Amino acid sequence: MSGRINVFSALIMRKTDIRVTTRSTSKSEHEGAATPMAESEANRSLLASMREMMEEMRGDIMNGLGDIVSDVVKKEITGALSPLEARIASFSSAVRDLEQAANEQDGRLTVVQASVSQLQDQVASLTRKCEDLEGRSRLNNIRIVGIPENSEGPRPTEFVAGLLHDLLRLDAKPVLDRAHRTLRPRPGEGAPPRPFVVRVNMYQVRNEILRKARESPLHFNGRRVLIFPDYTTAVAKKRATFGRVKKELHSCPGVKFGLLFPATLQITLTSGTSHKFEDPDAALDFVEKNIKTVVAPDSV
Repeated sequence: MSGRINVFSALIMRKTDIRVTTRSTSKSEHEGAATPMAESEANRSLLASMREMMEEMRGDIMNGLGDIVSDVVKKEITGALSPLEARIASFSSAVRDLEQAANEQDGRLTVVQASVSQLQDQVASLTRKCEDLEGRSRLNNIRIVGIPENSEGPRPTEFVAGLLHDLLRLDAKPVLDRAHRTLRPRPGEGAPPRPFVVRVNMYQVRNEILRKARESPLHFNGRRVLIFPDYTTAVAKKRATFGRVKKELHSCPGVKFGLLFPATLQITLTSGTSHKFEDPDAALDFVEKNIKTVVAPDSV
């Protein structure tokens, strides 16, 4: 750029020399012999050179300004992007750590799910075993419902043995291991009395008591007395689901049925064929399709 400024100065000096030469020539020729055409040509040449030089200077200035602006903008952008790049790098690292942790958790979760499934199977198996053991531990038990409170006195086992002997007309008093009221708060005045839980020493005697209790209604001091097997809550609920089927079977003459422990319905047809059902719906469907359709015409 400084070289172009020197050229511009030289052109100005040249124009000045031309003007001086023209003036001296005019004076020497008595201001009558000057050549206006030469001076005009020199002026045009000078103006063209100046325009060319100014265009070049303008381009150089614009390029210089563009370089300066570009450098400033680049510095500003670089300064603004550096913190963002650092944060993005930290976020990328955090995301990689999270992905790795998620993959590890997925693997652990798979192991835990397998363990939970295995433990659930074990719990279900142990629950069934516990229910079976508890039910079998009560096989010799019976429940007596309807005896007024305080009737047993201080020796409930002897009282219940004599009660069973008198109510059922047994040959001898049954041998009982123990007898007591259910372990719930004593009822208030007018409330139903607590049942007796009785453990019979012999399983065959227990079955004999239940068989005779079904033969005819039992009463004690004018009150109805009921005798039932002592089942666990789970077993009692399962056996209760067969209530509708048993009701239907009561209307089928010649058909024998009974509930086996813990909750299996056995149906014996008049032909002597036996069928066992653990599902009450399947048992009801069998009765309606194979027994009711045969018995109904004979009962009409």
